[in-house]
Amino acid sequence: MEKYLPTLETKRLIIRPISMDDKDYFFATDSQAEVHTFLNKEPVQSIEEMEKVIAFIQQQYEKYGIGRLGVIEKSSNQWIGWTGFKYIDELENGRIDFLDLGYRFRVESWGKGYATEAALACMQYYREHLTHFELHAITHTKNEGSRNVLEKVGFQITEEFYFDRWDIHCYWYDLVEQSVQS
Repeated sequence: MEKYLPTLETKRLIIRPISMDDKDYFFATDSQAEVHTFLNKEPVQSIEEMEKVIAFIQQQYEKYGIGRLGVIEKSSNQWIGWTGFKYIDELENGRIDFLDLGYRFRVESWGKGYATEAALACMQYYREHLTHFELHAITHTKNEGSRNVLEKVGFQITEEFYFDRWDIHCYWYDLVEQSVQS
């Protein structure tokens, strides 16, 4: 297994590992209230919180060779959000030991196709290097934008569940190829 997820590149994006040097950019994304509309409605409040998140991501890099990644828009060289995989090692919807595909983008970058472009790059990497991990995703049932992204990159809703940690109703997604192979 590769130690760190390499930098991925698309037509408009650079998708790369996150370092502590990114804490201000990461904070600028995760502190936006709108970004948390369909999450726990608790935006990050401090740089110190962000440092803990980045430390956790870096632990995922070390332990599993995967983790969330920063997304940089090439034309402006600006951080616009994050994407990538998180290894779930605690019970989530009755399951454990799988990868979760996720993403969050700054409000200013919404509606431009960046989430889909970044998710497609991650999915290509998954198919080439990470199929030894089971892959799933979840979204709030009312988050149409996220649902559209997941369905465009190969996921389908297989159930609805209550995510008690955040007190929200979610859809559980399976990767289409995985459900066919099962």
